[in-house]
Amino acid sequence: MKPYQRQFIEFALNKQVLKFGEFTLKSGRKSPYFFNAGLFNTGRDLALLGRFLCRSVGGFGYRFRSAVWSGL
Repeated sequence: MKPYQRQFIEFALNKQVLKFGEFTLKSGRKSPYFFNAGLFNTGRDLALLGRFLCRSVGGFGYRFRSAVWSGL
């Protein structure tokens, strides 16, 4: 596992976005975990999500030329 992947999981656990237990999803399926992305609800949370996304996409070799991406 890459460091940014571990950091993302730790971030999700700290924000209680990722929970483990016994859950019944809306579909009726049972799941041993639940991911509630709605709990990423601050500007800081969204900025960190963007950084994790950039690191993930960057691993595929994509190059971004936009000024929006240059500060990350």
